[in-house]
Amino acid sequence: MDEKNGAKSGDIVLPGDYLGVIEEYFPGEGVKEENGELYAVRAGKVVIDQDRMEISVEPVTDTPPLPQVGDVVIANVIEVKPQAAIVQLIKIEGREDDREIATSKLAGIHISQVRDGYVEGMSTEFKVGDIVRARVIANEKSPIQLSTKGPDLGVVYALCSRCRTPLVRRGDKLICPRCGSVETRKLSTLYRKMRV
Repeated sequence: MDEKNGAKSGDIVLPGDYLGVIEEYFPGEGVKEENGELYAVRAGKVVIDQDRMEISVEPVTDTPPLPQVGDVVIANVIEVKPQAAIVQLIKIEGREDDREIATSKLAGIHISQVRDGYVEGMSTEFKVGDIVRARVIANEKSPIQLSTKGPDLGVVYALCSRCRTPLVRRGDKLICPRCGSVETRKLSTLYRKMRV
């Protein structure tokens, strides 16, 4: 019968790889025990802590980013309800990698978080298809909660509701260069000034 070789610190392993026996080490992160034998449950690098007599597997790839409270995100409005706008997160601003977000990509902007002061209705602040810049204010439950309070937060790109032409900003209004439609939004000072 072949003797199984245990893993050494620094070894790269795949899920299901044999690492050793329970008499040698306690199972740590990324390790499971079956009938006294230890196996990797994820791909990664073996780390052995001799002081704690623990073996674990650290992932070698970065995990996709999670939006944290305070992060500024770019999102696409997919639904406007009477009390909230539902958006789909596109990316977290300021991250050097434009990796996919690691959570549900849905987020919400409640009517109380649109701007300082009274907001009569969500339909004058956002339209389906708008690209918004917003700050994460809560991320512990789904959907993530966003705020567009602040001059640099709000709609950064919008299309005409009638003919879908990109709207041009004139003061605090948006004007369609094709059909002349005049619309309102909760505008960011960065409207049409950033690459989306």
